[in-house]
Amino acid sequence: MKLTQEEIQYIDDYLRKSGVQFWDVRWEILDHVATGVEEKMTHENLDFETALEAVTIAFGNDIRQGYVLNKDNTKWVKSTKYATGEGFKKLQREKQKQIGRKHFKAYWRQLLSLFLSVQFYIEFILMIASVVVISKYSEKWALTVGFVWIFYPFLIILYKSIKGEIPKKSLHINMSMTAVFLWIHIFSLVPNIYKNYYDEKMEFQLLALLLIVLFPFIKASMVRYNSVCKEYKKYYDLIKSQ
Repeated sequence: MKLTQEEIQYIDDYLRKSGVQFWDVRWEILDHVATGVEEKMTHENLDFETALEAVTIAFGNDIRQGYVLNKDNTKWVKSTKYATGEGFKKLQREKQKQIGRKHFKAYWRQLLSLFLSVQFYIEFILMIASVVVISKYSEKWALTVGFVWIFYPFLIILYKSIKGEIPKKSLHINMSMTAVFLWIHIFSLVPNIYKNYYDEKMEFQLLALLLIVLFPFIKASMVRYNSVCKEYKKYYDLIKSQ
């Protein structure tokens, strides 16, 4: 028996309330749940809610009875049953590990492709040259320019996020952002370790070298993140149009 659009939306809300917050993971689980519900309604002659409850339990969840206040706010009355979500959370953790491995491999492929790109070398050389030239006049401004070279894509990402062009609560997008924050964290961590160890600020030459060394890694993470955002924006728009 084919589910109606309202029933599919009900399952989506049901999964979200059961703790599956990432829409891309929820959509994958929804497909499995909807198929299971359709089969039980067809072959076991169950109504929609009973079939959904049976499928939910099959995923390793417990079912609890919800309660809400009556209209007079004087008494708790039984409401819609809901899932504890433990089975869905376990599936979500497994999916997160799977996606993490996928993005880890894709990131290193992206890094390799950068070293095979003429455009990357042009940008890399321009960054190094601008830092070296400006350092003759001001080391502070030279480092500032180096920071801009590395982090300007992050400002573009932030702008797109504010405009709503990047879907929120996507596990794929969140996982691809991990590499960006990792290298940014390393960039801020190394000077702090140096200062604690030598009791002085990191010299300009070492900071500039750190910029140069990290540039390819941060660039690869930014490019990877942008490509994932574009891919899952299309996927998100396709889901919403259905």
